[in-house]
Amino acid sequence: MILHFLLDLSSQCGVSFPCTPSGTSFELTSSLHAVEDDSTMDVKSLWDDVRLRLRRFLVNRLQSQEETNTNALQQQVEFKTQCIQQLLFLYPESEVLKKYQNMRNKLVSDLLQNCILSSCGETNFDKVVHGYQSSIPTLCTMIKEDLYILSEIIDPSSSLNFINETYLDTITEEMTVLLERLCELQFKENALHRVKANKISKKHRGTVHAAG
Repeated sequence: MILHFLLDLSSQCGVSFPCTPSGTSFELTSSLHAVEDDSTMDVKSLWDDVRLRLRRFLVNRLQSQEETNTNALQQQVEFKTQCIQQLLFLYPESEVLKKYQNMRNKLVSDLLQNCILSSCGETNFDKVVHGYQSSIPTLCTMIKEDLYILSEIIDPSSSLNFINETYLDTITEEMTVLLERLCELQFKENALHRVKANKISKKHRGTVHAAG
């Protein structure tokens, strides 16, 4: 309700609300001999507190929507676009997009890791492939959703950069870590097999010599 009031105040009455990065105070135009205006500082502090509370509210709404994810694609897009645009009223674009990108990054990582863990059997290459295949439909839906949302906010080139960093780079990092782990496990398993084979071979040779 407070957020809608501020938005109406801004659009209908032309009231301008400063949109500065988190923790950054508003610029003051003062000279060496100017008298400090404590009321200005109080207003800045109050505004920072108000928009921090509103940011928490909007981020919680976004996160709860991510967790439930029960609405149709169009409803998801409209809801998230509205939340992000309201965040842009409070904070700079770069900060808002970074926060949203971090949320999506975590979702992608969790999705890929859960797909692998939910597969049956020992962790091996076939399991990895099956896990990633099962995640593709969800990832495609997420990318499609973000392309719709971002098209309302930023230019196409920036949208593509967002998609590359959020999805393609994250997928590559997750796959790299997992494949490195698989290779390490396979190397240890092969080494163990070689040790066992050597022991069996030595035991067999010892039996042959004893029989001779």
